[in-house]
Amino acid sequence: MSTDGKKLWDNIKESELYGNIRQLFDWMKFSVEAIKGFPQVLRYPGETFKQLYILGNQALPLIVFATMFVSMVLSLEWGKKLEPFGAKPMLGRIVGISVLREIGPMLTGLMMAGRTGAKMVAEIGNMVLSNQIDALRAFGTDPMKRLIAPRVFAVFIVMTPLTIIADIAGILAGWATAIFLSGADPEFFWLSMRGGLFFKDLFVGIIKPPFFGLYIGLVSTYFGYTITGGAEGMGRAATQTVMFASIGILVLDFLLTLFILALY
Repeated sequence: MSTDGKKLWDNIKESELYGNIRQLFDWMKFSVEAIKGFPQVLRYPGETFKQLYILGNQALPLIVFATMFVSMVLSLEWGKKLEPFGAKPMLGRIVGISVLREIGPMLTGLMMAGRTGAKMVAEIGNMVLSNQIDALRAFGTDPMKRLIAPRVFAVFIVMTPLTIIADIAGILAGWATAIFLSGADPEFFWLSMRGGLFFKDLFVGIIKPPFFGLYIGLVSTYFGYTITGGAEGMGRAATQTVMFASIGILVLDFLLTLFILALY
């Protein structure tokens, strides 16, 4: 390679774009290794069930709280909009479809991306910075199978039940708001929702959470596992985790919705 060509290549390697592309491929390689470690989670049932409990139990109040209030705002707004047209009985259908298809899965994903993502990157990152990961390797234990796979698997599994609980809480909150604040008929609310929901709506709402959970787990553990730079690096990794996880949830939501609608 000529001197000019070598200089150009050095400039490309030092560019931010090259660093981002390389980081993307590193994450993809990391993700493959983490997913390949899923069968090994049964070797560490204590760690796996601990993560299932922590990630699910501690995140539940935040997810339910957020879903309820967004659903209440939705019910209140649409109740006022539908009233002049005499279409208030349709409020149950609007709340049901919105919560099951979008609000429940989306808010669960975003809340988990912010809370659980930051928690896992801090936890794994602290182990890296304190040389605990190196200690595991010294004792012949693979950190990917012992630490990473159980956490990613736990987020993957726990997202669906969290979303179902969020859906129930959101629909009940929307119902209460429609009845007590918008003056809707309680019987028509449930009849409207039952008549407007189809299997496709339930399928859309249930198929998204596992993908969201898998993505959140892979992003947060990657940034924690590859952390450098001490306390400053910890803050940078946490920020990147929340940012990329949240943006990724929005993109995944669009792509999954597009794919599912194409099937039907």
